Amino acid sequence: MSESTRQRILQAAIELAREKGLGALSVRSAAAAAGVGPTTLRNYFPTQALLHSAVTAEFVSVSMSDRNIADSSLPAAQRLAECLEQFLPSKRDPMAALEGWMEYYRLSFGPDAAHGVRDVLVNGRRSSANAIERWLLLLREEGHSLPAVVTEQATMLLALIDGLHLAMLTEPERLDVPAAQQLLRTFIATSVLVETDAPTGRSGRARSRGSA
Repeated sequence: MSESTRQRILQAAIELAREKGLGALSVRSAAAAAGVGPTTLRNYFPTQALLHSAVTAEFVSVSMSDRNIADSSLPAAQRLAECLEQFLPSKRDPMAALEGWMEYYRLSFGPDAAHGVRDVLVNGRRSSANAIERWLLLLREEGHSLPAVVTEQATMLLALIDGLHLAMLTEPERLDVPAAQQLLRTFIATSVLVETDAPTGRSGRARSRGSA
């Protein structure tokens, strides 16, 4: 078997999942996208579950971008929001992305659950939490009012993102992607980074506008 053929199939499957969601990814659709027959695809991915697992593993391996989180010239809440918005679906085809998100959980915990997909989901959640904790700790090092241990804040933000996904999926007429982004920004500004005149110093006291 050719590694280049496997990579071509995997890349075509990844692009298909990105465009239409994981729910649209099947042996036949992936084979057609890669320009090979279903039998050829099964030589590399014998089951649909293994194909899904390979695609989701590739998604997880691409770490979240830190974007402008280290640019202290920008408001901290804005920087954190821009990082977290990476977890929301794109505006181009949000429903396909949301359906794929739901399919991801179905394949992890539903009647057709595949342990490989579940492992990737769990590892992906862990990687996401680690990225959020990293962003929060960086802001804390700048002097913003955040606790020394930010695990709870990361868990809370992931739970909010999951809730936004579910609301957009079930009530799209009430919540679209721009509205979800605004809710996320509002939550960060009012519940995570409640800014005073300036970030707090190492001593934990807020610096005044006139301090050096």
